[in-house]
Amino acid sequence: MAEKIVITVSELNRYVDGVLGSDPRLRNVKVSGEISGFKRHSSGHLYFTLKDPESSVSCVMFRKSASALEFLPEDGMKVVVKGYATVYPKDGKYQLCVEVISKEGIGEEYLRLERLKKKLKDEGIFGNARPLPLLPKTIGVATSATGATIQDIVKVVKRRFPTMNILFAPCSVQGVNAPSEIVSSVKTLSLSGKCDVIIVGRGGGSSEDLSAFNDEAVAREIAASAVPVVSAVGHEIDYSVADLAADLRANTPSAAAELCCPEYSALLSAVYAKRDTLNMIVSDAVFEARSSIGRIRKSSAMANPAHAINFFREKTERYRLLIEGSARSGFTLADNSLKRLESRLDEMDPDKVIKRGYSIVTDQNGRPLENAGRLRAGMEIGIRMAGGEATAVVNNINLTEQ
Repeated sequence: MAEKIVITVSELNRYVDGVLGSDPRLRNVKVSGEISGFKRHSSGHLYFTLKDPESSVSCVMFRKSASALEFLPEDGMKVVVKGYATVYPKDGKYQLCVEVISKEGIGEEYLRLERLKKKLKDEGIFGNARPLPLLPKTIGVATSATGATIQDIVKVVKRRFPTMNILFAPCSVQGVNAPSEIVSSVKTLSLSGKCDVIIVGRGGGSSEDLSAFNDEAVAREIAASAVPVVSAVGHEIDYSVADLAADLRANTPSAAAELCCPEYSALLSAVYAKRDTLNMIVSDAVFEARSSIGRIRKSSAMANPAHAINFFREKTERYRLLIEGSARSGFTLADNSLKRLESRLDEMDPDKVIKRGYSIVTDQNGRPLENAGRLRAGMEIGIRMAGGEATAVVNNINLTEQ
């Protein structure tokens, strides 16, 4: 038996490309489908996916051919393309090199989405935006447990308000099961009674990647939430039905976190500024009243006080009572406002949380361990609780499914 020839990956890809190029049916083929994920590169090349209800193929149209187009292709457009099949040798990816694009109509997916948007709009699902809370106690997050989205949100929130609570309900954001999981996570957060606002979304992607946020059930659940919802799907060009049903839309998850979470330092500065303004107003009023009394004392009328003393006494008393009443009212309002804000801030003090029976677990470097998934058997950990601190060694780890 003859020994089999061993070839390199590059040789294999070039051979397959040659086989495709030698097939006359694939050197000049016409294909109809719907455009998706359309992108224009800075080089002038066009990249998109051509799909039908069952399949899809990657397409590239080089700058020379693209410059001859009389229209700009866009997602949802149904077209007929003419070109040839190739294999890109670098990654072995089969693609269609398009030379001509002709319009055929509007794609079925685009029409389906437009019909859904109209249906939900007519039912009043859209356009019911509620204001976000000024100082939430807990921010709910519905997104994937993997990837950068949840990490970006936590990073922004902890930077702006270190003691802010985050309640995370993980869910898939892409794939067949994503819509039902998103619905479940939003419902869990909404009905928990712990969240004041909810962020739902993902970190961008193609039109197919974002399809879960164009689901009717997802839009209805967002609109039905007991608390305001911020949509952070991460797609700047198109609005998903989730964006339209939400109370507010953010371009990115990080932007959503900034919208939902106030800055701790800015809140304190605002409280102190209002207190200083109130003190200044009261001081000015008292100074003006004293100056007025001084002028009266030096006036010619006071040369014969027997005729005017009663009049000025009554007038002075009215001024005094008015000023004192205004000052007391102003100080009472300011004091109540300060007490409410201090109470809210005090409730979120980590030391107070620990005194309610909770504890903080840290690694050997003193960094908090927020998730049991970071624990390892034999790992030395620190435990901070009411009344003191302790060190321990991890013997057994039981992870809960998410």
